[in-house]
Amino acid sequence: MKNKISRVISLLLASLMITISAIAIPIQSEAAEMTFSGTVADKTTSDLLYLSTSGGVMEIKIDSSTDLSAGKFLLPGYKVSCVCSVGSDEYWHALKITGSSTVGSVAVDTSKQYTVTGTLAKGTNEEVLFLKMNDGTMELKLDPTTDTSGVKAFTMGKNLKVVCSRGADAYMHALSISDQGSSSGAVVTSTGSSGVTATSQTYNTTGTVDKKTTATELYLNASEGQYQIKLDSGMNNSACHVLMPGQSVTVSFFRGNDEWLHASALVNNTSRQASTTTLDPNQLTVSGTIDKATSESTLYLATSGGTMQIRMDGSTNYAGCPFLLKDKSVQVVCQRGADEYYHAVSITSK
Repeated sequence: MKNKISRVISLLLASLMITISAIAIPIQSEAAEMTFSGTVADKTTSDLLYLSTSGGVMEIKIDSSTDLSAGKFLLPGYKVSCVCSVGSDEYWHALKITGSSTVGSVAVDTSKQYTVTGTLAKGTNEEVLFLKMNDGTMELKLDPTTDTSGVKAFTMGKNLKVVCSRGADAYMHALSISDQGSSSGAVVTSTGSSGVTATSQTYNTTGTVDKKTTATELYLNASEGQYQIKLDSGMNNSACHVLMPGQSVTVSFFRGNDEWLHASALVNNTSRQASTTTLDPNQLTVSGTIDKATSESTLYLATSGGTMQIRMDGSTNYAGCPFLLKDKSVQVVCQRGADEYYHAVSITSK
């Protein structure tokens, strides 16, 4: 009986020694790899990823050797997967971070390049970069060809320098992005063969008006692509008051310090008929919507009683409605001419 008890005690002691030995010998965990998936938390920086997972928030160090080629966008709420190992400092270290990308591409005119600086702003993802500048926030498209080698990781508030060009979709596209260090604010300069400065050089192009055009933005379909051009109150549009879809116009424009194109002058390329007819002093006021048949010389106004043809002369006052657009509601003060047509004295938006 004593021998049996001794054997049992010996077995228990041997088992206990094995357990103690296993605890005492350090495990080389840094050799093991684990993959974690989750969303990027707010405190993330270029050196430390805070990853919100189903088990809580993890702190993962980002090293110079971390592969970020498929996951540079470490922005709050952004979903990423992270292959990690435990280092000698007992922290998780990222070996590779991967996001998801569905970036497309359009034709970009790289002959005119611009350099802007600012801080990465909310809304940025793998398709579009929002850059906060002194005078507002700029939206830049990101393409598969965008060179991001100068940026370790995209995190909120990071100062960036972006070289960009206008794409056929009228957006500015980032050609290359690099870290700007601790500098802040915004600088707008231009490079390329034209030697244009961002606020002085004027360009000219001819195209047709797109249906997306509004009273403040001209969408122009030109041979080199579609332009989106701001229409400001100080521009010269004395030779162009009608912006109907498909109409041919020539635009003089410049790039402002907000990086938008702004029109300095517009010319409607359709013929304009001058009128010298005598007008009856009595005036008539009518209201309606502008019909698509309207040209620089004749306003087709759809009213409750039918469509009126109203001549527009050099003396017509457009102060209340600088641009006539399809289906726009207007009020017209007019006078009957000796040619039997009504002639617009003034046109006002309703």
